[in-house]
Amino acid sequence: MSYKQMPRLGSAIASTILSVFSAVSLVGVDKAQAALLTYNFLGDSRNFLKVDTSSVREVATGISAGSVSEGRYYGFTREGQEYNNLAGVTAIFREGNFYGVQAGGDFHYIRDYIIPPDEPYGPRFERVTTDGYWQIVGPTFESYSETWRRLVNYQSYIEDGSIVIESAVRDGRSRNQYDFTYTLVNTEPSPVVPEPLTAGGTALALAGLSWLKHKKKKAA
Repeated sequence: MSYKQMPRLGSAIASTILSVFSAVSLVGVDKAQAALLTYNFLGDSRNFLKVDTSSVREVATGISAGSVSEGRYYGFTREGQEYNNLAGVTAIFREGNFYGVQAGGDFHYIRDYIIPPDEPYGPRFERVTTDGYWQIVGPTFESYSETWRRLVNYQSYIEDGSIVIESAVRDGRSRNQYDFTYTLVNTEPSPVVPEPLTAGGTALALAGLSWLKHKKKKAA
């Protein structure tokens, strides 16, 4: 390669580096514009969900979906469970506006009623269990539950703690369905870390320009 061709090569290299840098910089700008949105829902400030808009992608015309980065729902939990973890459930946007989430789960409650022998109607041991499911689809909440009342052999339970069912009767069924609204309570920049290539692209572009200027000066 001749000396005269060197400036031309340097120009091509610098141009390529700047093109790559521009593309990478746009990625950084897009992520810098992303936001972390926090919503409360179902009338309880403890119920919240956070959606990072950098995770949202279009899945159909006018409809986009992402995932909840953090969230809790304190209703209809299983025995010994404080809340339902909503991290990872689908977040839905319609025409750019937040529509809601798609989430669900089941629940199970046990309530024991023990009447000792020295009290009226004693001795008696009843165990009431409630099982069901809940789901949230966008702005709609639905739950269904079924309750059973079981008569437990009092003597067996007192002597060795065993649960011996003597009779069982369905105590009731319940179904709820209603619409609700999400309340936006906080907006902050997305915590997504910019691509490592952004900083590297800056350094490469500056180095390419410096090299090109040096060659032009030397050629003169």
